[in-house]
Amino acid sequence: MSREPLYDTSFVVFYDHMPVYQNRRDAEFYLARAKESSGTVLELGCGTGRVLLPIARAGIAVTGVDASELMLAKLKEKLDREARHVRDRVELHLGELTTFELGRKFPLITMPFRPFQHLLEVEDQTRCLGQVKKHVAPGGRLVFDMFNPDPRRLFDPVWLQESAPQVEFAMPDGRQVKLAERTAAFHRSRQVNDVEMIFYVTHPDGRTERLVHAFSFRYFFHYEVEHLLARCGFRVVQLCGDLDGSPFKDDSPEMIFTAELQ
Repeated sequence: MSREPLYDTSFVVFYDHMPVYQNRRDAEFYLARAKESSGTVLELGCGTGRVLLPIARAGIAVTGVDASELMLAKLKEKLDREARHVRDRVELHLGELTTFELGRKFPLITMPFRPFQHLLEVEDQTRCLGQVKKHVAPGGRLVFDMFNPDPRRLFDPVWLQESAPQVEFAMPDGRQVKLAERTAAFHRSRQVNDVEMIFYVTHPDGRTERLVHAFSFRYFFHYEVEHLLARCGFRVVQLCGDLDGSPFKDDSPEMIFTAELQ
């Protein structure tokens, strides 16, 4: 099945400079999980290497898979600037979460920062977990995160209005960027929201432009994920509610699942 590219060029260019991503603590969380494991880590949805590179720098071999050629190209540019021993620990593959085939097994498979939530249909979710099952080593684990849904953001029309810019950052070429967002549509019967990230860009010469990065996101609930994992041959061994490893509770911002084969 052919798919539209998930990320457009402007989003990929801005990605590494956005404070909301730079300040996220998941790289530290997944590095700790990698250190607890043994052998090569497989990261699905590795993007530009925000999580992958710290793992490689720590002396751990890591294989990255991503469906975006643009993201992988940016990661390869970063790798070219790394020391040889870091580059030698990294292997990259272009592939979909639902169909990747690497022909070997890994003691730890991760999906940092919600790539699973881009799989909108149950068929794709089970296909992804089926591929994970084929690639996880005996005794190995899958660790992945998603947000704990805020009910207000699933139906309240206030979220259909564009927010005031929440984030402002500078690009190396002198552009100043302000980021706003809005929910473009609720699809409650499918548990999907259409989302827009809106970039207001001011160029060094004073020219301005408004760029919109639109995508759809599937939201999940706790026991739905547990049942989905069980259906695909996994059992949950830990559920954290935040990147500090704290237990999941009502107001947790995250759902971070650690699962192993049944």
